[in-house]
Amino acid sequence: MYEIKDVAQDLKAAVKRRRLLLILTPILFVIAAMVAVYFIEPKYESTTSILVQKDETLNPLVLYEIAVHIASEDRIQSLNEIIYSRSTIEILIDSLKLDSDVKSEADRQELIANTQNNISTRLRSTDAFEISFLDSNPERARNGAELLANHFINTKLLMESRRHEETVSFFSDKLSEIESIVSNQRDQSITITSDRMRDLPSDSDALQDRLQNIEGQLDAIEWRLLQEEEKLEALRSFQNETNIAQGINYLYKLPLSDMQFGDELNQLLNEYDNLRQQFTESYPRLRSLAEQIKQIADRMPPTLTTNIQRLNSQKQDLNAQKQRVVGDMQQFFVATQRASSQQSDFSIYEGLQAEMRVKLEQARMTRDIGMRAADQFIVLDPAIIPEKPASPNKTLILGIGLLLGVVLGIVASAVAEVMDTTVRGEADIPINKPIIAYITSG
Repeated sequence: MYEIKDVAQDLKAAVKRRRLLLILTPILFVIAAMVAVYFIEPKYESTTSILVQKDETLNPLVLYEIAVHIASEDRIQSLNEIIYSRSTIEILIDSLKLDSDVKSEADRQELIANTQNNISTRLRSTDAFEISFLDSNPERARNGAELLANHFINTKLLMESRRHEETVSFFSDKLSEIESIVSNQRDQSITITSDRMRDLPSDSDALQDRLQNIEGQLDAIEWRLLQEEEKLEALRSFQNETNIAQGINYLYKLPLSDMQFGDELNQLLNEYDNLRQQFTESYPRLRSLAEQIKQIADRMPPTLTTNIQRLNSQKQDLNAQKQRVVGDMQQFFVATQRASSQQSDFSIYEGLQAEMRVKLEQARMTRDIGMRAADQFIVLDPAIIPEKPASPNKTLILGIGLLLGVVLGIVASAVAEVMDTTVRGEADIPINKPIIAYITSG
């Protein structure tokens, strides 16, 4: 008990001697944390929430199973592909004027990467999602979140509008084809029809799977066509620009690494960009580089045109496959009806003709309803100007500074106490000898 009391007294005395160090160290660290918080640039985050209504909400025909079934991807599934695409980032940078300090292509690539990192998306449920944008300017953070949401909605509406128009065109062609069959093939024999039926799948599910697979490939080609058309439009804008220095800005928007002659053009653009910062446009090497850039840019549109033609050709082939699959489904339906009702070919094709007319009207109705498909996207929480920054976390930084100050103050006090050789009493004398006399301070 006596030793514990002595230890407590020694500890109390040590704290009293080192109280200045124990107090000043946390204070200094808290001050340093406050300075760090002051110099860290605050970031503001604005978020918008969007609800995508289900098809039956906008189109009541779905509830009664009389609407045309179109196998399409979920509207939310391609959210990240659209939001994080290079074309979307370019639109965001141009709209918010984030490239005012960009001086070279390397700076622009870094800006694009940083802008992508400032975007975040999150699915709240199966039919709702959030889009957030982080920026040092709170108003610009709000504008960025709104722009991303509007661009996503407009892109999805454009793709769905194309699909609806193609569906109407498809059913119109099929109706004309069936009308021709009804008028010209009335006397087709049962034997010929039975021979054709033997080559068809025995299950309509296989035909449905093939049809959905083809339509999925058509959606992918549509997206690639949009990208190739944007590249071609940028090149044509460059060719139509009389000022070469202004026209080169269109080339910076191109994903050159994915294009033919892109690496060569990228090298020339980097060299041109570096020389333009040092010399005027009349500098011989700059004029030579501008001419080389123009020559390479003139060689790229034919390649893009070829790619677009190739994609259109693939699209036509897939549409042809789609027509064949639908034709097989029609013939499968004919065979099923023949086996069950023993009707004549003419009456069966008449039934198909009537059904196809209904499908065509349904497709037109779906297309007309799709014109107000924007109503399916409901903004639950519009983007607002944030009042408080999302980062840095001042409370956390100050807390860490205080904790480090306390810990280091205790460690420094302990080290100072151990290294202190001052003799303050009999216990501090290491020699075990009797004390003869004391020297007073007086």
